[in-house]
Amino acid sequence: MKKEVVLRRGAHASMALAPLYYALPVNLPFLGIHRWSVVVAFFIAIMVFEAFRLWKGITFMGLRPHEKGQIASFAWAAAGITAVLWLCPHDIASAALIGMAFVDPLAGELRRAGVHDRVTLVSTLLIYFGLCIAVLLVWDMRSALESLLLSVVAAFLAVASERIKTPYIDDDFLMSVVPAAAMTGLALLW
Repeated sequence: MKKEVVLRRGAHASMALAPLYYALPVNLPFLGIHRWSVVVAFFIAIMVFEAFRLWKGITFMGLRPHEKGQIASFAWAAAGITAVLWLCPHDIASAALIGMAFVDPLAGELRRAGVHDRVTLVSTLLIYFGLCIAVLLVWDMRSALESLLLSVVAAFLAVASERIKTPYIDDDFLMSVVPAAAMTGLALLW
């Protein structure tokens, strides 16, 4: 595997660490700010870097060729992480982000390896479902049945979102925001 692919996959998997945000105290005593300020600062820093990168036409290892003149997937991922951490319940945000962090690169690798599309689809559905329900059950904020139903819905929406290929919005954003929004909406109904 090429170095840039390994770098991209590793960066993607590291997004599973985003829920560690919830381990921060709500009020950060050493900075005197609320923890949501960390998310906003993260998002602003990524967007400023991305604007500068686009303005100067900068490329670097791990950036895909088609991203040279458009918003890169890491910026879309940052937007999705920020929205999900800020707007969704802790358990749902954690499940959506961990699922996206591992299933999106897995789907890409399976396609790159020439695995049959049906196998890729079923594999990614099952793995996303497994990650999602495990995270929801660990948080223990909902009944097992509710966690099961939310995980099924999230898995189908996440895998469907990953399959959308458009230059206007990246699947790194869609795979976190779409399932998280659906799970949050459904959770509000219960």
